Amino acid sequence: MLLFVGLTIVNIINPAIGWYLRYGWMVKGQSEPSEAYMTMSRIGSVFVLIIFLIFAFAGAWPV
Repeated sequence: MLLFVGLTIVNIINPAIGWYLRYGWMVKGQSEPSEAYMTMSRIGSVFVLIIFLIFAFAGAWPV
């Protein structure tokens, strides 16, 4: 669980890392993630982090 929370926090801080891991290797650095992708990735990561924390404090997952 802590690994997923850590990855979510990294994606909130710098979503370009996730883009490079998923798509960047295909274009070999010849493209950049759009602002829309980075914004939506941050918003999605915040929602996922909130859900993780709700489940963790509710006792659904042992920490």
